Amino acid sequence: MQKKLFLQAENIVVSFGEQKVLDFERFVVYQGERIGLTGVNGAGKTTLLRVLCGELEPDAGTVKLMCEPHFFRQFSQGVDPFDLDGKEMKAMQIQDKVWQETVSGGEDTRMRLAWMFSSRKMLYFLDEPTANLDRKGIALLKKKLQELDTMVIVSHDRALLNALCTRIVEVREGRLTSYEGNYDAYRQQREQALQRQWTEYENYTSEKRRLEKVYQQKKQKAASIEKLPKGMSPREAGLRNFLSKHPKDAKAGRMEASAKNVLERLEHMEVKEKPREIPRIRPDFRLTDPPENAVVIRGEDICFSYENGTEVFRNASFQIRNRSRVAVVGENGAGKTTLLNLIRQQYLLRTDKICSNLYLVPKASIGQLDQNMASLDLEKTVLENVMADSVQTEKVARTVLARLLLSARDMGKKAGVLSGGERIKLAFAKLFVGRANVLILDEPTNYLDIPSVEALEEMFSEYEGVLVFVSHDEAFIRACATEILEVRDGQTISWLGTPEEYFA
Repeated sequence: MQKKLFLQAENIVVSFGEQKVLDFERFVVYQGERIGLTGVNGAGKTTLLRVLCGELEPDAGTVKLMCEPHFFRQFSQGVDPFDLDGKEMKAMQIQDKVWQETVSGGEDTRMRLAWMFSSRKMLYFLDEPTANLDRKGIALLKKKLQELDTMVIVSHDRALLNALCTRIVEVREGRLTSYEGNYDAYRQQREQALQRQWTEYENYTSEKRRLEKVYQQKKQKAASIEKLPKGMSPREAGLRNFLSKHPKDAKAGRMEASAKNVLERLEHMEVKEKPREIPRIRPDFRLTDPPENAVVIRGEDICFSYENGTEVFRNASFQIRNRSRVAVVGENGAGKTTLLNLIRQQYLLRTDKICSNLYLVPKASIGQLDQNMASLDLEKTVLENVMADSVQTEKVARTVLARLLLSARDMGKKAGVLSGGERIKLAFAKLFVGRANVLILDEPTNYLDIPSVEALEEMFSEYEGVLVFVSHDEAFIRACATEILEVRDGQTISWLGTPEEYFA
């Protein structure tokens, strides 16, 4: 049975000033499709959603909607509780929150999602619906989204895209490329395409070298034929060739013609570009003077309450082992960020006044990511910023920047002209080449596109120091963490199994 067409966009062009953001021929959505949009920050994913739902008029092209959609925006105002369906409020577990004067970011997202589900549309556009949601909220959202029939979704949550999507559309340089299946299937197809690129490039370079060798051989042979015998004048050589049954100048001419044919084949070969290679040089971690202790951070019977009387920790104990990568998980408001802040403050002051039962070994040097990017000098270049406090060589620093997808062209840019995502990657590069041997990070993947998150995962998985991070990104935790520390009911609970077992 033929599927019903819900949306058709053709010959779309969108420009902002002189920059062309979108330029594609066709995009369609059929009933029953769940399409995930992927691409780097600034590729035009949100712009595409705005065009498709009719909010933004394209500079050229047409969009035909066969049904009324609902557009869930990443940033929007709250909703009127009277617009919410009681069933959807219960499903998103916000029935006791909707009448509060103030709500948290996660609660506001849940309310807006409940409003979306209450709308009962046939087609949904969603822009980063997991923003501000904790693991529990993401699980509730995933369950509800699986009940929807047709959607186009932008999300950096790969576990969500894997659970939902029937098709992935990559937005790259204004063009759209479609891949059947979920996000993992998309990555596999991209990897296969990359392997084909390498094969084509290797075949091209091999054939090019062969033809160049043949060309040089024929040129040399033609030159040796044309060379005059010793003591013979050009006139005598010409007379000899005229009287000979096999004139040597004719042979030379044929050889020159053959060489020319080879040269023409070389010039008309289809050029295959070399696929981009990620450099593999790693920082020399010994330069950070890392601690040798088995346990680097220890908390014993920690109690902590805020001035308003809110108790966060009650006799909580934990330990962070050397070379471990610990994911701190828990619901919104459980105390994850508070725990990181206690560790940071204890390190900065090195005093018992903060938390008498929290210990850091003397050689522990903590690095953290400032949300306001205060560590960056916006007037200095990318390379100058990363080298300012580096203990690594410039070659290593350039390699780290490249692995975080900052190109050679970016090295000379001033930090002030970088996008938000690029500044975050620059700040990470400073951490990787700096003196820190313990990284304490709160939601490190916020505001990064999926390619950047995957690049960061690779760097973290090779990190030789201690990594303690808060994240709600299940795929990121699976890729990076060696241990799980759950914050719940004023306690810290060390998970003895693997991240895969924790999420099972």
